[in-house]
Amino acid sequence: MKCLISFTAFFALSGVLMSQPAKTAISLPGSPFGAAAGFLYGYQGVGAYDFMPQLHQLGGGFTKVYLFWNQVEPEKGKYDWKAVDRFVEQLGSPDEGLVGIFSSSQWAVERPSALLPPSPAKNPDDYYRFIYDLVKHCKGRVRYWQNDSEPNNPVYWSGTKEQFVAELKIFYKAVKAADPAATVVGGGYDGLFGPPGTHEFPGQKAGLDFFDYVLKEGRDAFDIFDLRLYGDPYTIVARVDFMRAKMVALGYEKPIICTEYGGPGLFEFPENRKYIPLVTSWSQALAKPDQQGAAAPAATNPIEDLYRKMSELAPQTQMFLQDCPPELDARYQRIQARGLVERNLFALSAGIQKTLYWYLPAMPVTGNARYNLMSVMYGKIGMLELHDKSFTKRYPSADAFERMARTLDGVQQVKRVEIADKPSLFLFAVDRGARGPAYVVWERRDAFSGEDSPAVPFEFLFAGAKAKAQDALGQAIPTQISDGKLRLAVSVTPILIEPAQ
Repeated sequence: MKCLISFTAFFALSGVLMSQPAKTAISLPGSPFGAAAGFLYGYQGVGAYDFMPQLHQLGGGFTKVYLFWNQVEPEKGKYDWKAVDRFVEQLGSPDEGLVGIFSSSQWAVERPSALLPPSPAKNPDDYYRFIYDLVKHCKGRVRYWQNDSEPNNPVYWSGTKEQFVAELKIFYKAVKAADPAATVVGGGYDGLFGPPGTHEFPGQKAGLDFFDYVLKEGRDAFDIFDLRLYGDPYTIVARVDFMRAKMVALGYEKPIICTEYGGPGLFEFPENRKYIPLVTSWSQALAKPDQQGAAAPAATNPIEDLYRKMSELAPQTQMFLQDCPPELDARYQRIQARGLVERNLFALSAGIQKTLYWYLPAMPVTGNARYNLMSVMYGKIGMLELHDKSFTKRYPSADAFERMARTLDGVQQVKRVEIADKPSLFLFAVDRGARGPAYVVWERRDAFSGEDSPAVPFEFLFAGAKAKAQDALGQAIPTQISDGKLRLAVSVTPILIEPAQ
């Protein structure tokens, strides 16, 4: 039996409250769900590989790669298109692809570097020509283009905010001249700030100030704003609303996408916040690289110390390390899978148009690579294991992504349903157009220990006679329907619900 209740009627009949403005419909073409390739693609010893077939199998239809000026134009006027072409040839349509370009070069920028940090071009005409030639080479097969990434961080931009906006304006003109149908994505803000009334990130004011300037002075040099959604997932809606309000206060409003999200983050757990100074020292070293982009060597490596005393560390720390106890690694994978679904529901309900999970390929971390801070923070985030340009293994996050993408296929709008007497329950109604509504529900608990508590009973209005319910980890969830209500047990793991025949 088909579900006979419309998305709008659901809210009218249930008498519940919606927690966000109605202006949250998805309007950008193509799939809202995707995953990015890794940080390097066809560069610095990492080959260019095919990955869109695997992403399509997971139900995704949007992706991005990062390229470096030095990678594509190692010498003035001499181009290497191999990685560019390998990427573009995989795209089924222009709406599937985003290319981010780092202004890193050993000949063309103020602070020569093959990798990081990027810096302003010495000659703006060289930068314009490079971007124009790159976009023109792609012949309209890539819709989205972005300059640099997270420029509020000195690791990813060594210039000033004024120089960033000046280069953004050049970027915009070059992209539009080469392909008037292309879309310029501005920002790439890491989103690491606590909205008013919440926990503040260290140094967040500098990032907010940087992007206050970008939004004001660069307003005519981008079409879409990119806000990354790391950090506490329960602040996503407030963070999106906060940045949208900044644009509105300036007299305009542009669509917002998220080209990176993921979790759990190392510092989401209070037990790990004592290690925050490691990020500062790493950033300072990487912001002053050698000519090849390598960080200055440290006298001692505190990450090695973590590995030496792994068994003494909090389990919330151990689970981020390679070769941690299997039960902790499995718990990490479950937390990651849950968070992937949660972040998307929060983002879509806030009006985010597209999301990109960071990232698709899981590359083995071996040898001394495990003693890199970034390996601790991001060494387990990939969804599909990559060996020699071939994908060999799926992680639970890949399965969760596919379940979510298949269930939410056709999504037009997502709204959170406030449960007045049960504020810890998060219920979302998903408008899938002709496919009818779907629902996602979970209970907010501690991310690490919440799975140890039993599920709790819950019911909500449901017009169908049958329902299919499966949680993000693939477990079928029993349901009962009577008197127009669906009853089930809810835990910390998101449950995907849709009408069944």
